[in-house]
Amino acid sequence: MSPPAGSRNAHRALLVGLSLYAVMTAWLLRLPCRVPGWGAAESLPALCATEIVPGEASAAGGFLTGGPAGDQPALVGMVTTVLGRLAAGLSAPSGAGADPAVVADLSVLLLAGAWIGTVAAVSALSGRRGADAFVLALAPVAVLVGFGTWDLWAVLLMVLALLLHVRGSPVPAGILLGLAASVALFPLVVLLAVLLLGVRYRQFRDVAVVLAGTVLTWTLVNGPFLLADRDRWAEQLGTPWGGPAAGSSLWGVWARTEQARTGSGPAPAGEWVLLALVLGLVAVLVLTLLTRQEPSVVQISFLLLAVLVLAGPAYSLVHALWLAPLVVLSRRRWPEFAVWQLVEVLWWTTLVLPEPSWPVLPGLGAVGWDAQDLLAAVRVLLLALLVVAVAVDVLRGGRARGIGLSESG
Repeated sequence: MSPPAGSRNAHRALLVGLSLYAVMTAWLLRLPCRVPGWGAAESLPALCATEIVPGEASAAGGFLTGGPAGDQPALVGMVTTVLGRLAAGLSAPSGAGADPAVVADLSVLLLAGAWIGTVAAVSALSGRRGADAFVLALAPVAVLVGFGTWDLWAVLLMVLALLLHVRGSPVPAGILLGLAASVALFPLVVLLAVLLLGVRYRQFRDVAVVLAGTVLTWTLVNGPFLLADRDRWAEQLGTPWGGPAAGSSLWGVWARTEQARTGSGPAPAGEWVLLALVLGLVAVLVLTLLTRQEPSVVQISFLLLAVLVLAGPAYSLVHALWLAPLVVLSRRRWPEFAVWQLVEVLWWTTLVLPEPSWPVLPGLGAVGWDAQDLLAAVRVLLLALLVVAVAVDVLRGGRARGIGLSESG
């Protein structure tokens, strides 16, 4: 028996209200960055850091070629070009160009819509249990970094693609994945999850349809940029395993431990990153194909994305934003999510506050760690524990069927 229409409308209104509360909290948190003379950008640069303000316009940039500055992914460049023109029309005097503050405000409005859409999609995936969406709506990681990065649009498109795939609509799911991959590459884990489950259940037609929709859409969006300037386009890919090892990653924790033990740092992590990535992907492949139960596409997507993050040279708060909807859907236990988010908030605090203000933790001096190092290790450990918990759920099978995410269901 379905709930009455009034109850459903109240449920949706509450979800929208909580999502907007998160948006307003994020705006107030960064209000000092926008007040002239306060100097927040100089004294607390991590608080004011944002990716949504376009750079200086260049002759190489354009609607199809990376936005006004030519330094953004293809789909993001299209959006920021339109926003720049709209902001120029709203700014005065005429001909003065787009006001960066107006562009930033319009960008936040778009990202607020993306967050509301993400919460709504998670609510739809959750079925009758709406608590999952309520937990996600107030996720601290969204407040801290969600409205300062265009990756939130990739998160929205990824979750919508999962919803459409679960509901048996492979064509629009593939189109949305192609759009998501034009913002960031991480949503392609959903495509890989669909492929693995297609092999398991011999559903090759659905795999082919999703793959074709993804490739065609991605090609149409990225083709002009790729043909115009291949090198500049390649710089926007940002693969999760590229770049030097950061202190927030598994490799950063390992490096500090080895340095304290031997007095010299270990070999660069680059030679191990690819190996760890391959081993992790093989483990998920074996789990997907050999488990006796019916795994969910959401669970497999989470495991694949978590492997990418854990094996990669960095584990930033934006990566936690990628994972948040999948953690909520895969585990459906708000105390676990709350503990994970609390650690993320503490980690963000060490990034924002100057080092002298960090608490001194006795006993860590022997290993050369401070509070930030300890939190980095705890973050990696918590994500690894979530991976183990979801893997156990896949082996048992009950949780996937219970939340209505089983591919056969």
